[in-house]
Amino acid sequence: MKSDLPKVLHKLMGEPLLEYALETADKLAPERLVVVIGHGREKILEQFSNRKFAGEKKITWAVQEEQLGTGHAAKIGVDALDEAQEAGSVFIVNGDLPFLRAATLQAMLERQASSSSDVTVLACTKSDPRGFGRIIRNEGEFADIVEEKDADEQTASICEVNVGTYLMGVDVFNRNYESTNTDNDQGERYLTDVVVQACRSGSRVETVQVADENETAQVNSQAELAAAQRIMKEQLIVDYLEDGVRIDDPSSTYIEKGAVIASGARIHPFCVVRAGVEIGPGCEVGPFAHLRPGARLEKNAKVGNYVEIKNSRLGPGSKTNHLSYVGDGDVGARVNIGAGTVFANYDGTSKNQVTVGDDAFIGSGSVLVAPVTIGENAMTGAGAVVLRGRDVPDGGIVVGVPAKTHKQDGNGDSGDCQN
Repeated sequence: MKSDLPKVLHKLMGEPLLEYALETADKLAPERLVVVIGHGREKILEQFSNRKFAGEKKITWAVQEEQLGTGHAAKIGVDALDEAQEAGSVFIVNGDLPFLRAATLQAMLERQASSSSDVTVLACTKSDPRGFGRIIRNEGEFADIVEEKDADEQTASICEVNVGTYLMGVDVFNRNYESTNTDNDQGERYLTDVVVQACRSGSRVETVQVADENETAQVNSQAELAAAQRIMKEQLIVDYLEDGVRIDDPSSTYIEKGAVIASGARIHPFCVVRAGVEIGPGCEVGPFAHLRPGARLEKNAKVGNYVEIKNSRLGPGSKTNHLSYVGDGDVGARVNIGAGTVFANYDGTSKNQVTVGDDAFIGSGSVLVAPVTIGENAMTGAGAVVLRGRDVPDGGIVVGVPAKTHKQDGNGDSGDCQN
């Protein structure tokens, strides 16, 4: 990846790659889930140490102190299993296959059960097999896996490839692992050698085919991450459309995994909606809006062009149509936030909250310096700077820099300003 960040922490549509592997495993409700970590493990544990899987069970973290190959990594993981599980089977799954579906793994389980095979290998016939090990067959039966760098011209022309996901008995793995060696250019133990050795020693090896090539897309570089991003983006957009969300221009819209958008909401072109955003029914977003994590738009709220919202609630029917920043805010119902308004939520040390009551009117160009509260039915004049702690009472009006109370005479006409 040419990055200091471990590969499995690189984000794909808002979630780290490892999260996709864990979500897939969750759906199978395994008895045990072991994650093998090595390089950069401190960063991985910092982010995932509290992550649990099916039934609120804790993940077992197995450390590969020396990176001695894929076979060695799998051995570290298998050794972390309980003795009671040595008679069972184990899935060995890559952490860089974000599109791998639980249904595919379930098909491998069913194939192994129906055929009484010792090892089940996930395979795919690809239009472009470059970068993958080729599966060699003998009269239709699995016989070998040849890595691309070792393939001659005839072998390289084979399009059926090894995806790198396996299901096998724990005892089968252990027995055949001991028969592998490090006699290769890398001086490492390869996981594929375990599978091939099992076949050569008489174990029954079956394959399950992946129909959709996209499911086998791996991430080993920034270019492959970008390619995966395009695939995932399109899939997510389709999911939102099928759920009843109106997306005017899917090609220019970026919605991360984990955003919750209600049926009947509308997303205009050139919007970015991050993971952790909630958009209610009847809401409109954009064009050119950026909703960051923690943004919550309640029913019929509207966010217009060049507006950014972060960690803030926008109540029912409230709107901020133009060129505004709403950060760490709690905005009530039917509030109008004028063009160019800024919630000044950061004081150089910490983030603070701006609270705006129902039916308030925030004039264009206002700066609300947190922490501060604008009461119900209150109003700020255009260009007002409401300083921190200078709360505006319900029904109050403030104008100026800094903002001061705006007096009205008995006839409702404007008078002088006062502190």
